[in-house]
Amino acid sequence: MTKWMNINGKRVVFEEGETILEVATKAGIYIPTLCARPDLPSIGACRLCIVDVEGSRTYPNSCTLPAREGMVVRTATPDLQKVRRNIFQLILAEHPSYCLVCKEQNECAKLRHGEYKAGRVIGCYTCSHKELCEIRKISDYLRIKEIRYPILYKNLPLERDDPFLVRDYNLCILCARCIRACQDVLGYSAIALTKRGHDTKVGTILEVSHLESGCVFCGHCIDVCPTGALIARGSTWFGSPDKSVETTCLLCSHGCQMVVDVKWDKVVNVHPPYEMSARREYCVKGRFCIPALLNGRNRLEYPTIKRKVLREEHYPVSWDEAIKYTAEELKKFKPEEIGFLVSPFLTDEAIFLFNKLAKEISSNNVVYDEEGLNDLITRRIKVLFSTYNSELIAKIDSLEFLVVQDIYQHPNYEKANVILPTTAFTEEDGTKTGEEFMKNVIKKIVEPPGIALPSWSIICKVAQAMGFKGYIYESLDELQDTIAESDSLEVPLIPKQSFEYMGTPISEKVNEFDLFLNAKRIINESKGKGMQDVKI
Repeated sequence: MTKWMNINGKRVVFEEGETILEVATKAGIYIPTLCARPDLPSIGACRLCIVDVEGSRTYPNSCTLPAREGMVVRTATPDLQKVRRNIFQLILAEHPSYCLVCKEQNECAKLRHGEYKAGRVIGCYTCSHKELCEIRKISDYLRIKEIRYPILYKNLPLERDDPFLVRDYNLCILCARCIRACQDVLGYSAIALTKRGHDTKVGTILEVSHLESGCVFCGHCIDVCPTGALIARGSTWFGSPDKSVETTCLLCSHGCQMVVDVKWDKVVNVHPPYEMSARREYCVKGRFCIPALLNGRNRLEYPTIKRKVLREEHYPVSWDEAIKYTAEELKKFKPEEIGFLVSPFLTDEAIFLFNKLAKEISSNNVVYDEEGLNDLITRRIKVLFSTYNSELIAKIDSLEFLVVQDIYQHPNYEKANVILPTTAFTEEDGTKTGEEFMKNVIKKIVEPPGIALPSWSIICKVAQAMGFKGYIYESLDELQDTIAESDSLEVPLIPKQSFEYMGTPISEKVNEFDLFLNAKRIINESKGKGMQDVKI
């Protein structure tokens, strides 16, 4: 049976078990809060969501008070707003917030272009989180013009010892969102409220590092923090993104949905969608490593062919020349002499086309790992078409022609005759089959470096140059229709514990991940464990 209540003179319906805050939010009625979120259990810590309930002698928290049939609620009476302002001013008294009440704040905002970088936040203009700060939103709503209480700066040291995170608990308002996300939602106990009274702060038990506390660096504490007390080290000073696009992480087959922030056509930050930011565990790779991993300076940008001019080395060529040369060389070898080593990180479209071309020119099965490559080595292959960086490639003494398709140049590719630059998963459209045969959508978010092309497009060009029909597609949709009509495609899964992408070690491109792995290695060795026990 439908139940109803009255909020600000508006008749609204609700479901059994909903709180007043939830009912009001669904009805489009704003109630300020700094501690409540729909993805976290409510505790009524900030007291800003108080409401006036007819028949009640006090102002209860709307985030913890269940809705009842026929209840009459007011959310913004003059007396209620006065109490709310007093509560909020008490919060501001221990938060660097002078910018909020400064008479020159409008002029200051006009004059201060870009980000004002500072080691410590002393006001809104030095805070990298200011565009997302929930305190600023509530300050505007309550029209705060002054802080009537003595200002008390906590003067806590900045915590920068752990990789990926910077913690400035001088900005913390003790809403405990981070703790609830860690303990109540994800089931960890990496952080808790420590000490007592005025000295209460968020920290780890016994003040050990986050690496030692069991933190998996999923980043959800950052995602739920309302003030910027917790920030991601690698994406601090980019300001508001030019655009944000939701896509699928391709660092494993788990299929996590993520939002990619873009600035200057570069991936600068990755985070969960707001509505699920505390409900799903993200790994340290997907949450923190993607920008540095994909924005490396030595990304492959142009096709190259090994030639001997003054000395034998790779020289940039056009796509037409690279494709023609590759096709002509492949025609010279017998099917049993050709092998394909394909990265499992490629899209379904690319893997489909690699298998299709392999059936045309090779009698060997496509392989996806070093175990499979070892099998090709025993067959004494003379040609390898590789999209996967492996040290074993340099040890194939029977190899006469090597085609490499990758996003980075590696020392293992010294033997390559042709190097073809391809795109990372944020630079192309496509699909990727993950766990439980879930087909996830991959979206092109930024332009690739130089003239790099998607892997599926490169394979089509090579096949066409070799004279094969059936490799011309007017669009990606047409290719996907072809895949849907074909026999089922077996797509290799990517382990969640993988430490690399496309054969490139993540620690090679992301310093913080290297620090993370080294610290975990030392900790595990002290406990008699190995790297297989490192949770990422």
